[in-house]
Amino acid sequence: MKQETQFLPAARVPDVENMVEQAAEGGLPMRKWPAPLRALWHAELPARGRQDLAFINALGLVAVLLCVPLDYSTGPQTFATGLVLRLGIVVPAYLLAIYAALRWSWPIRRLVSIVPPACFATVATFLGTFQSGAEMSSYLMGAALIVLMATAVLPLRAGMLSMMVGLSLIGMWTVWAALPLSPPVSGESGALLAYLTATMLVALALPIRTDRMKDRAFLSDLRSRFVSERLVAANAQLRELSHRDDLTGLPNRRYFQRIFGSALEDSIKRGDGLAVMMIDVDRFKHFNDSHGHLAGDRALRQVAGQLERQFAAPGCTVARYGGEEFIALVERCDAAHALALAETIRQAVEERPVLTGQGAKVPITLSIGVAMRESANTAAGDLVARADSALYDAKEAGRNRVQLAGEAPDGTTGQGRCRPASQA
Repeated sequence: MKQETQFLPAARVPDVENMVEQAAEGGLPMRKWPAPLRALWHAELPARGRQDLAFINALGLVAVLLCVPLDYSTGPQTFATGLVLRLGIVVPAYLLAIYAALRWSWPIRRLVSIVPPACFATVATFLGTFQSGAEMSSYLMGAALIVLMATAVLPLRAGMLSMMVGLSLIGMWTVWAALPLSPPVSGESGALLAYLTATMLVALALPIRTDRMKDRAFLSDLRSRFVSERLVAANAQLRELSHRDDLTGLPNRRYFQRIFGSALEDSIKRGDGLAVMMIDVDRFKHFNDSHGHLAGDRALRQVAGQLERQFAAPGCTVARYGGEEFIALVERCDAAHALALAETIRQAVEERPVLTGQGAKVPITLSIGVAMRESANTAAGDLVARADSALYDAKEAGRNRVQLAGEAPDGTTGQGRCRPASQA
C-alpha cells in the first residue's frame, strides 16, 4: 500500500492561514477555495476515507449475496437469471471497488465506488420486471434502498454521489422502458419508479448539507492547528528565553544547574572525568568605572562570544553565572585536557582587547578555577565550590591565571596551583 500523504505544515504553504480565515469567514464552498487549501483537504483524504470506503463496499457485497436467497424464493427463472447477473456483474463491481479503495489513488477509487450501487439497482429493477404485485414492488424498493443507503454512508462528496444516483436512475428507467410490460404492470411500476426517483433526488440534500458541515469542520480544525502551532512555537521561544542570559546570549545559571546535575550523574555511571570551570573577568568593576557600563556590557558580550566558540564541542556547556562570572562544564575529560582548554580560553580573551566608546582598545583578562570530579560521592554543589575556591586562589595569586583545585601555586598539594601567563 502506498504511504499515506500527511498533513502539510503551514510553513510550506504560503499565506494558507489567511486563506483559511477568508474561506471560513466567507462561508465559501470547497470548489471556491484557493488551490493550496484544496490541496490540504485532498492530502488528508487517504487517511480519512480509505478504510471506510473499503468497509462500506464490503457491506454492499454482503447485501448482494444476501439477495440470492430472495431470488430463489421467487422462482427458478428469477433465481437463475439473478445468479448470473449478481455474480457476473454486481459482485465483481464490488470486489473491484474494494480493491480500488485499498490500492488505488483517490480520484480512481471514488469513480469506481459509484458503479456498484448503480449496478445493484439496475439488476434489481431488471429482476423485478419478472414479478408482479408485491414482489415487483419489493425489488424496485430494494433497488432504491441500496442507492439511498450508499448516498448516506459512502464517504464521497455530493457531486460524486449525484453521479451515482444519476447512473442508478438511468439504469433503472432504461430497464423499465426497454422491457415489454403489460399496461397495468407498466403503469404500476412506472408510478412506483417515479416516486422512488423523487425520493432519491431529494435524498441528495443530505450529502450537500453534510459536505458544508465537513468543510466548516475542516476549516475549524485547520484554525485550531494554526493556533496550536503558534502556541507551541511561543512556548518554545519562552523556554529558550528563560534559559538564556539577556546580555550575553549564553545559557543562564538555571539552565546550567539543570544540565550539570544530569551530566554529573552520567559521569559517575560511566566512571570518566568531568571538569567544572569558574571563570571571572579580572578587575571588571574598575573597568566599568573607568570606561562606562556600555563598554562593560561590550566586554562581557565579547568574552561570552569567545567562551561560546571554545566550548562548542559536544559535552561542553558554558553559561553566565552572574555579574562578570561564567561557569563551564566539560564532560569526558581529565585534568590535563581541562587545564589546556582553560589556558586556550584565557589566551584567546587576553589577545583580543575591548574597543571602548572612545575608540580605545583596552585589554581584559580572565582568572579561571578548575575542579575535577574526584569520586562517585562528589556532589554538584561541592564541585562548584571547589572550582570557586580555585578561582579565588587564582585571584589571590595575581589574576590572569588558570588554577586547578587541590594544588598550591608552588606545585605542591595544597589549596591550589596557579599557571602563570608566562608559562602558557
